Amino acid sequence: RVRRVADQIADQLKIKGETRQHIQRAALLCKADLVTQMVGEFPELQGVMGEKYARKGGEPEAVAIAIGEHYLPRGAGDRLPQTLAGQVVGIADRLDTLVSIFGLGLVPTGSSDPFALRRAANAIVNVTWAANLQLNLQQLLQQVIASFAQAYPSVIKPSVEELQQQLQDFFLQRVRTLLQEDRGVDYDLVNAVLGEDDSVYAQRALDNLLDLRDRAEFLQSLRKNGTLAEIYETVNRASRLAKQGQLDTQTLDPEAVIQPKLLQKSSEQAMYNALIQLHHQTRQAEGDYTSLVEGLKQIAPAVSAFFDGPDSVLVMDPDLQIRTNRLNMLGVLRNQARSLADFGAVVKS
Repeated sequence: RVRRVADQIADQLKIKGETRQHIQRAALLCKADLVTQMVGEFPELQGVMGEKYARKGGEPEAVAIAIGEHYLPRGAGDRLPQTLAGQVVGIADRLDTLVSIFGLGLVPTGSSDPFALRRAANAIVNVTWAANLQLNLQQLLQQVIASFAQAYPSVIKPSVEELQQQLQDFFLQRVRTLLQEDRGVDYDLVNAVLGEDDSVYAQRALDNLLDLRDRAEFLQSLRKNGTLAEIYETVNRASRLAKQGQLDTQTLDPEAVIQPKLLQKSSEQAMYNALIQLHHQTRQAEGDYTSLVEGLKQIAPAVSAFFDGPDSVLVMDPDLQIRTNRLNMLGVLRNQARSLADFGAVVKS
């Protein structure tokens, strides 16, 4: 099972050649020392002895190291695996453990966690973050759960869908704790990147743990340097009114949903032009949140004039087409900001 999961991880990371062979071999041998007399007598030497036996048995050095490293970290504050083979096999082993034990219906409750499943999930996240592994955890969970359900249909307790949801929620809890307690991100900023009752953000978090970490830490840096306070009002004011419209939360291109012929005032035209500029700027630098924030700062005067200037507009115009056009402008602005975080979850400084 561990070999299969390790292969799935290696597929995601596009690992080939000798390193792929070392991962497969280490996954095969990583638990072999558990049946030796030495580890039977001294269980704390699991992995330590496996590494030594592998060397004595003529295995490649990378395989021996991976066997020892796959147990790391053994607890909070412990060192992390440094080799790619050790990282992949360690994550594979823990994913197998989590899916199997959850699949048997043995979900941790309260402070009770006899199989150290919280520690296992923490290790997966910490290793992924420390090594900057571009893993899609959601996809891995689906694959491992499907294999478990197929292999052990008579013992699995929850349905496949329930098991997926349980593990997703479990990992999101661990991520929340790690961001707040280990990385010092404020609770409301963690809520902003994980979303509040928003499955889109939850899905996105597990699809890309690195992006989640980067967005959370970026928001924290924006709060410290005062930039978050600068863009907060611009985004939130637009977002609150955008809820009155029907625009989805994915549309980023203003030209796709706004009709220029319906723009009646100069402030509307200025807002439209600023949205086009913002879209062009963020599209050119996709995933560059610094560029997005700079764009949100630049659009602030246009938003202010749209709402409050001498040429301001009534968003909820009696004319349905004009109202929809204006709400769509605000919706596009909200959507651009959503690519970074749910600003509605941010507590105003």
